[in-house]
Amino acid sequence: MQDKSDLSKPSDKLSQALDLTQRISKEIDYNMEVIDELSYWEEYPKDLNDFLHLMNKVDQVKKAVSKIQADMKAMLANDFKDKAVKVGDKVIVGKPQKTWKPYDKHKVMEYIGDDWKEVVTPTFRITGIRALAEQRGDDPMVIQESLFFQEESGNVTILPENRAPKYLQALDNGEVKELNKTKKEES
Repeated sequence: MQDKSDLSKPSDKLSQALDLTQRISKEIDYNMEVIDELSYWEEYPKDLNDFLHLMNKVDQVKKAVSKIQADMKAMLANDFKDKAVKVGDKVIVGKPQKTWKPYDKHKVMEYIGDDWKEVVTPTFRITGIRALAEQRGDDPMVIQESLFFQEESGNVTILPENRAPKYLQALDNGEVKELNKTKKEES
């Protein structure tokens, strides 16, 4: 265990947080089943201020790792938009996620009126808006497109090979398959 005086420096706390993270990562990589049994209590500072400072640094490491993972997934989503690729025992599937966003929430609420309970949970349900338009004798698609715009965000899913669709499991390692192609485009 490090000397308590060494741990009073912020950089030393970050180093300790990174060291603990790295050691746990290695143990999990070696044997995934030990994760619930891992404990480093004897290495945590006894002083409450030092303990909370280390805890804060561990939280920063956790946020940094989450940010890196999000950046990496965004990069994959960009590189494999509407594509799938098999890499070892994983299949990367890049499917953009589309969501409808209101142009003006007040106009949407004005259109909905007293029927808001049918279409708001906690955001606007597009299927509810279309059903309400149909009920009122309006063209559901005209109402939807006049009140909402479609926003596309990259999305990528990394699946174990055995959980991927059969046609993607059949890909050779490193083979890329274009997704969402019509039969005319494929021939």
